[in-house]
Amino acid sequence: MTSQSTDGRKLRVTFLQRGQPGSAVVYRQIKNKDALVGVLQEFDDLDVQVVEYDWRKMPFEEQLNITHNTDIFIGMHGAGLAHFLFLPEWAVAFELWNCEDVHCYKDLARLRGVQYLTWDSIKQPTIPPPQPSEQGIHPRYGSNPKFWNWSFDPDHFRSLIKLAKEQVLSAMLQEEAVKNQQKDEL
Repeated sequence: MTSQSTDGRKLRVTFLQRGQPGSAVVYRQIKNKDALVGVLQEFDDLDVQVVEYDWRKMPFEEQLNITHNTDIFIGMHGAGLAHFLFLPEWAVAFELWNCEDVHCYKDLARLRGVQYLTWDSIKQPTIPPPQPSEQGIHPRYGSNPKFWNWSFDPDHFRSLIKLAKEQVLSAMLQEEAVKNQQKDEL
């Protein structure tokens, strides 16, 4: 099924990559990122870009511009998700996995007023949990899911993307209705 934004363009998806694949000092990498990006590319109505928000490689102003022009922002638990604050009102903030820190970015998305999704947003008994691939041990904090790398089931990811698309389109229509009502009141 193809769906477009209310202005006829493709929905813009930003997939936040945490550091370079294989880096030993970057935690919470998505080990099957390519498979998940492949799922995103199955949708003809999505314009997908994979970014790494590293101030040494991309100026902060460019990061803000990308985020503010994103409809679905996807990333792993970590400081990069603070960009949820700069999403447009209709966007979906999709934290792939919260690493057992349930409220951190969920609360940030709520405070910003955008919709939030995470791996278990669709409640089904058969949802395959994220799989830790390398369970790193941090020199200071020990063994903790925040220092592991993860893999995700592509089929469940596809279901979550469908839900995210529905939420974005619904929010866009609602925003458009509010604008039209405001025009009518003038």
